[in-house]
Amino acid sequence: MGTGSGPTFGNTKGSEINVANATHSSRKTVSQIKHESKINVMKWAKQKRDELSGKTKKNFNTACVVYDIETGNYYYGRNGGYHEKYYDRNSLLFGDDTNAGLLPRVSMNKYPVGNCAEVDAVNHALNKGAKLGNLYMTTIHTTKNQFGNYKSACENCTYTFKGRINDNFSGWYKNEGE
Repeated sequence: MGTGSGPTFGNTKGSEINVANATHSSRKTVSQIKHESKINVMKWAKQKRDELSGKTKKNFNTACVVYDIETGNYYYGRNGGYHEKYYDRNSLLFGDDTNAGLLPRVSMNKYPVGNCAEVDAVNHALNKGAKLGNLYMTTIHTTKNQFGNYKSACENCTYTFKGRINDNFSGWYKNEGE
C-alpha cells in the first residue's frame, strides 16, 4: 500500500491508501477531509476504470472513499466490489453464523444487499481495524455524464451507516415525503 506525503494509487486493489502526516497530532479539518476525499475518490475512480474490463467496467457507476480520522487512511470501494474473488466480508456488516450484520436482511431497493460502493469501502476499512464512528464517507458517480458528482447513499446504506459513521459528505437517502 502506498505511503508518503499524499495518497498513491498503484496496485491498491480497491482498499487502502495511507496518508502520512495524518496523525493524532496533525488532525485535518472537516473541510480539508471533504475536499481531499472528493479529489482522491475521483483519481481512484479514473484509475479503477482503467483497470476494469468487460461487464465489470461497463457496470462501474459508483465509487466511494471513507477516511479514517484516527489513522489517516483512505479506503476505497466500488459498486459490485463484493463480487471480487476472495472478498472478505466483515461480520459487523454482513453478519456471521450466530449474529446478524448491520446491513438489512432484505434489500430496501432493487439492488442486492452489499452491492454498494459504500459497503465495499467500509468493509475494507473495518477489515483493517477501523471503527465506524471514525469514518467520513464520500461517494461519487463514475458515469461519463455525471462523473465526480456526489451520489447520495441508497436506502440500504442509509439504514446501515446513518448515525454510525462520523459524516457522509454525499448525503443520505430521503423519502419523497420527507
